Amino acid sequence: MPTRTGIALVVAGLCCLAGGYRLGYPELDVLGCAALLAVVLAVAAVAWRPSLELSRDVQPTRVPRGDPAVCVLTVGNTGRLPMPRTVVHDRLGSHRVPVEVPFLRPGGETTLTYRLDTTRRGVFEAGPLRWERRDCLGLASAGGAAGEVRGLYVHPATHPMTIVPSGRARNPEGPADTVVAGGTVFHRLREYVAGDDLRRIHWRSTARTGTLMVRENLDTSLPATTVLLDTAYAGYDGDACFEEAVEVAASALVAAVRLGFPARCVAGESAVEAKGDAGEVLDFLAGLSLGAGPGVSGLAHALPHRRTGAALIAVTGRTSDADLAALRQVAPRFDGTALIVLSAEGTATPAATADGAVRVIAAGRAAEACARWNDLAGGRP
Repeated sequence: MPTRTGIALVVAGLCCLAGGYRLGYPELDVLGCAALLAVVLAVAAVAWRPSLELSRDVQPTRVPRGDPAVCVLTVGNTGRLPMPRTVVHDRLGSHRVPVEVPFLRPGGETTLTYRLDTTRRGVFEAGPLRWERRDCLGLASAGGAAGEVRGLYVHPATHPMTIVPSGRARNPEGPADTVVAGGTVFHRLREYVAGDDLRRIHWRSTARTGTLMVRENLDTSLPATTVLLDTAYAGYDGDACFEEAVEVAASALVAAVRLGFPARCVAGESAVEAKGDAGEVLDFLAGLSLGAGPGVSGLAHALPHRRTGAALIAVTGRTSDADLAALRQVAPRFDGTALIVLSAEGTATPAATADGAVRVIAAGRAAEACARWNDLAGGRP
């Protein structure tokens, strides 16, 4: 197919032919014929489709924002003729990465590496690959798609954050709040996995389903962390503040998981629980975006109406009297309740003042908010 330059040259050549015919200038006819002949030769040069084999591997498929994600591209010439230089275009979301493939002899193969853009958090599709050949003047091009589509998760960055392991929420202005004694309670039934304790098999469910079912218990004495992440448009000054809020939520959840403590994140209409691995939670956070979901007050009112013996962290970009009132209402169910505000000015509204029920942290960046949380918790991670 002619490129834009080739199409422009065809139009110019036709104009020269028409002008030469009307005005009687044979020179213009020569220029017009030369322009048309150049485009025809360019199309003929790229009409031959090379026989190539493309494969691409993304390493790793899950990276924190800003960390490198490398693609390893393998190109093989499976034809009987040499393959001239070809450009392979890879795609990550709306961003394209051109990779130049050198001359390959018949049966030859080459491996190329390049980096993908991971400066933006999100869930992206890498590929499909598209090869393209152009003539030396750029008048015509030919191409085709090849290779599989691979997923790439760009996780939010995380910062050091303290999770109090004693089951007590420290208050710098008074004594520690005593946690109600916990214990082991029934959590759910699941299928048997090799290595499970045979004493935990639930025989009634096994007889009913025909599959070995195991009783899974939950140690309620472990300090749990519940994170409420505001994803409403009205809750932030812009996308930059929302990104900082997502990093704070990710930092709290990852800190809890690394210590082996249960954690749960509620964002908008969705929720996810950390089950010993931060990967599922980070995948969940990677796919979040601003929308029309409930704010902090709506998320707080939807919490279970029972004392959980856990820490509650609400993360948003703006505060209101309704948000604070909702958090004060649910605060007695938790060992400690905090509101973290990420705003462009780095301050909270006048109504968001610290009190005995809800601790308020205001900052402009996620790293600053996590550092202030660590000071409030009375230690460093």
